[in-house]
Amino acid sequence: MDFRGLTLSPVELDEILKKEAKVGLDKGEMFGIGGLGFQRINIACPLSILQDALERIETVLKKHLNK
Repeated sequence: MDFRGLTLSPVELDEILKKEAKVGLDKGEMFGIGGLGFQRINIACPLSILQDALERIETVLKKHLNK
């Protein structure tokens, strides 16, 4: 997932996703310099779980971007 357009640092983004959205993604930088600003999501799960996770991510990020 491409988060480069956000004004959040990678540390802030990771904290928000884990603590508020309750979603654990893989930091893009673990895949090299080209991964900076990205997070990897595993979509090998039931569609209902994926939809719930994406909705939580959207809700939390909208809250932080509208501050």
